[in-house]
Amino acid sequence: MTYDELKTNIANFMNRSDLTNQMDTFIKSTEGEINRILRHKDMTKRANANADTRFMQLPSDFLNIINVELTGGEGFTPLFQKSIESLDVYRKTQSNAAGKPKFFAVLDDAIELCPSPDTNYELQLTYNAKLSALSSTNTSNFVSVDYPDIYIYGSCKHASVYLMDDDRAVLFSQQFEKALEELRLQQERASYGKGSLIPRRRTYGRSQKQNYYYKN
Repeated sequence: MTYDELKTNIANFMNRSDLTNQMDTFIKSTEGEINRILRHKDMTKRANANADTRFMQLPSDFLNIINVELTGGEGFTPLFQKSIESLDVYRKTQSNAAGKPKFFAVLDDAIELCPSPDTNYELQLTYNAKLSALSSTNTSNFVSVDYPDIYIYGSCKHASVYLMDDDRAVLFSQQFEKALEELRLQQERASYGKGSLIPRRRTYGRSQKQNYYYKN
């Protein structure tokens, strides 16, 4: 479903032809909800950068971090997330010495590395990204193509709220949440491979291991 097709569907579902000027508001409100709720494999991105300063700007479409690691000649070195307060404590114990980063924290729209890099390192960020917003120039994204009902029900919910139609707002809200939950379950099932899990025996009660005691 394209951007124009979505607007046509909203008008048809609402049985209204006078909502043209509000369509983008309904769609953007729906995208805001999707970004807050949905985490899907097609929202996963990687970004590479040269890490040579304490603070590094996050991508403009950033939602949340999945993994941060240093790449390069020594292979992959994962960085571990800490609170900003923990980084400050660590810096103090190390006399704020520069070095190879071991930890990171998220501060506003930036990543803080600790220790501060003592040279140029290659950094790879894996993160969840916002949906590519629909517009007249960006006419589709993976949700509008593969799961168009999410856009339709979400946009119609916001249209119903705008029209103060409480009954239809509840109806469309239920359908929107149902569609998102079905997608979440689909994604959850897809995260598991087809290989068989091997059951592992667990012993209860007294241990079967023999204990030996030696005299002096």
